[in-house]
Formats: sequence, structure tokens, C-alpha cells
Amino acid sequence: MRNVLTLLHCLSTIVIVFAHTCLEIDASTRSVFKPVVPEDQTVAWLKEKNHDAEELGKGRYRIYWRDYSGGDLRDKDGVPYSIRTFDWGPRGGKANVLVASRVELVKTGNRTTPDTGLPEYRYTYNITSLETSQQPVRSLKIRTHDLPRNWKRDISNPLGWKNYGQPPPHAESNNSVSWSPKFGTPHISPGTFQGGFVFQCRSLPGIIRADVWTSGGSINGHEAVTTPYHHQYAPRGLVVGPVAIPVETSVLELTRRLENLTSQSVTLGWLDASTAAPLQQHLTNTITVFGKNQHSQAKLEIQRFVETLNALEKQNQTAVHSGSPSAAVENQNPAEPPIIVEALSLLKTNAAYLLGKL
Repeated sequence: MRNVLTLLHCLSTIVIVFAHTCLEIDASTRSVFKPVVPEDQTVAWLKEKNHDAEELGKGRYRIYWRDYSGGDLRDKDGVPYSIRTFDWGPRGGKANVLVASRVELVKTGNRTTPDTGLPEYRYTYNITSLETSQQPVRSLKIRTHDLPRNWKRDISNPLGWKNYGQPPPHAESNNSVSWSPKFGTPHISPGTFQGGFVFQCRSLPGIIRADVWTSGGSINGHEAVTTPYHHQYAPRGLVVGPVAIPVETSVLELTRRLENLTSQSVTLGWLDASTAAPLQQHLTNTITVFGKNQHSQAKLEIQRFVETLNALEKQNQTAVHSGSPSAAVENQNPAEPPIIVEALSLLKTNAAYLLGKL
């Protein structure tokens, strides 16, 4: 029994290492996938820790483990087992995928979800697999952890894709909205774009996590290598998504929340610091006048905040059509919206909600 426990522990350790040898989305919706654990570190771990790993050459290994679900072999305690293997090695190149997010208020007549006291928003996500990518995309998952499980999410699919429906109510299930291609339909191959991942619910827009799954092998003629899960997993991408907050949240707390979202947008690269500076000044002024109980002046500052966002949006649209350097970068991938779009939609929707409370 001790041997059984030891082998199970070794196997679980291997799985943990492979689970951490994944691809990571950088902290913004303009995401480049990179290995969390470098290849050479994983190879070193296999050599040092796994005595059942056979080196096959060219950086590839065959890993042997005992499957105690039955078999013709028996260990020294008489427990039947069989030998299982999987091959591990170079993944065949990085995935280079962009995820863009947009949010818009749903008009009163078009609302579909039960009234929770919060506005209803439509969240839209687009995926671009760049030509430099060596991995096709096979699914998208938006982590709606900040919503209660009983909150309705009205989900729509791109053509040829399916969703996994409303998150189940039990605590152990994934509280997320997920899409994958229907059986027999292609993934998002390098150099192609897929839009139309949509759901709507009553919430406020915030910054939440998205996961993108890619296939396990390269599509460019490199040798594909089987892994325990037959795919590569990419967690920790950040997008605009729904957040549930108490309806009775004070206008001061809403202002502080908007201030935090503006700072986060700078950290994520959705706004640069100089662009965000006047926005942050309006919010600082708002908090100051709240302290003096000057609510009419606070409302004026938030209106100026929105006017500044509108000016930025107009300036950004002009740049895209003027042949400026930023537009030239944009034209390299026409499917990708300007990087400021995420910040604009996030901040404008939250500012509008705040104005409605003033």
C-alpha cells in the first residue's frame, strides 16, 4: 500500500508540473502566450525526480506510471496494475492570440434577465489568432466568478460554435461562460478571426479573467507531442466582464471604484499614464468635493470625466483613419480594435451608472 501511495503521489506531482507548464496570457486583452515554466526547467525536473522517464532524444521523454484500475501485472502487495505511458516534449511553438472585449448598455425594451436593481449590459468578445501563432484556438471561457450563480446570463454563439449554458448552481461547478466549436467545425486557425462570443446580464462592467484553450501540437509540420491532457491551457488573461456590486453602494464608493478601474487600465496598458492623468484628476476632484458635501459639483466633475473620455474616443477614431503610426500598427491586424477601446467602454459605462446615482 505504501508503494501505491508513493506512486500516486509521484503521478500527481507530474500532473501538477505539467499543469504549470502551460501558456499564459499577458495581463491585458492584447495577449501573447508564453510558457510559465521554461522547457529546460521541466526537463531538469524530469531527470532529477522521475526515475520512470525514458529519454527519447531531441528533448522528448516517455513517462511510465502504474495504473491501478486493473491489469495483468501485480505489485509486491498483490494489487493488480498495468503500465501506462505518455510522451512529453517540445510543444511545437507558441500561440499568439488576441482577445478583445466590448461592453454596451442594453436598452430597456431589449432586456431579458430578471431585474436585480443593476443595469443590463451586453458583453462581446472577439478572438484573433495572429499569423505568427503556431497554435489554433479551441475554446474560450469567461470567468464570471463575481456573479452569483443564480444570476441569469443570456448567451449567444458565433456560427459553428456552441456554449455550455448557464453555470450550474452547485458550488463545485465552474462559474463561467464557455464556448467551443461544434463537432466537425474548425478551430480558430492562425491568421483568422472569430467574433460573436456574446452574453448579457445585469451587472456592472469590471475587469475579470478569461481563459483561452489552444491545441497541443504545432500546425506547421513540427512533431506533435501527446501530453496528459492533449492540450495547452492559458489562464490569467484579463478582459472587461460582469461584476455584481450591491445596489446600495454609495456614490463615493462608486467614484473610488471608477478611480481604481482607471488605474488598472493604465497598469494593463489599455491607457497610457499621460492619457489617464486628466481622468484621474476629475475623480480626485470628485472625491474632494464629496468631502465638502458639494454633490452638484461632484456631478459636474463626473460629467467632465465623461466628456474627456468622449474626446479621447473621437481622437482615437481620427488616428485610425489618418495614417498615423498607431494606425499603421493597427492596420497590421485590421481585426484587432484599438487598444483603448477596452478602457473606453469600461470607464464610460461605469461613469454613466455613477451619473445616474448623483
